[in-house]
Amino acid sequence: MTINQKHLLLWGWMSFLFLPLFSSCGDELHVDTYVPEDTPLVISAEIDSEHTDVPATRADVPTANSYDRGTFEDGDKINVICTRSGVTLASAGYVWSSATSTWTVADGTALGFLPAITCRAEFPVNYDEILTDQSTPAAFLKSNFLKSREVTVTGAEIRFTGDNALMHQHSRLTLKFEGKNSLPKFSQMTVEGTGFRTGGNTSERINMLRPVANEYSWCAVIHPRSTSTVINVTVTDENSVTYHVQLTLASVEQNKNYIYTLSLKNDVLVPVGQVIKDWTVVSRYAGAFN
Repeated sequence: MTINQKHLLLWGWMSFLFLPLFSSCGDELHVDTYVPEDTPLVISAEIDSEHTDVPATRADVPTANSYDRGTFEDGDKINVICTRSGVTLASAGYVWSSATSTWTVADGTALGFLPAITCRAEFPVNYDEILTDQSTPAAFLKSNFLKSREVTVTGAEIRFTGDNALMHQHSRLTLKFEGKNSLPKFSQMTVEGTGFRTGGNTSERINMLRPVANEYSWCAVIHPRSTSTVINVTVTDENSVTYHVQLTLASVEQNKNYIYTLSLKNDVLVPVGQVIKDWTVVSRYAGAFN
């Protein structure tokens, strides 16, 4: 065998050995990027549907964003949890900076790349349960649990965006009121139903949030439920007069907003209509009731 023949044979074996490193895309060839273990992960995250309606400026963010996030605000923190085969390996908190449009590790060490892991993001980081008293924006926000899908980590960047964006894990109940005459001032709005907070089989009560002081609209985070749910609504006005009405939901699905319109007639609350919409952060009602 000649020297040239030996060189050709050697090159043929080398081409075969290195072939798995290359992949074709049209007429181009590229080499897959190798990511060393513990390379700090770059995080991207948004809330479901946020990517289709991003406000141009902070002034364009709906008022509702202060208690029910449609887009992350400066200083918001998410928790990123990484697992392998169902076993949690590590987690870290990341904080959003609107000035730099980046997520940076809140404290401690950033998560590092490891092969064959999946990660998810959760908000808020201090979520524990759906609270009984949601009458303040902070309490509503703390009850409102959002979570992403499990995202497979293939490189140094994880995107909790698009189809992998964080989504509401609970449901929202919205009550709004109308009337031909001026409505009395309501001091408290309470709803009660089976499994409202935990999804269990006992009756549970929630004090609702009135997002805007001069609007007759209240809302609450409630637990999803596959079976029929009876909702007992209790309204107390400024003169301590109490009004009651009973509503029924066939089921309560996560990431849905169940909107009821109620009318006050002869001191009795009467259901007017019901609308079920995807949970989006927009103003549901504005205007006077006269």
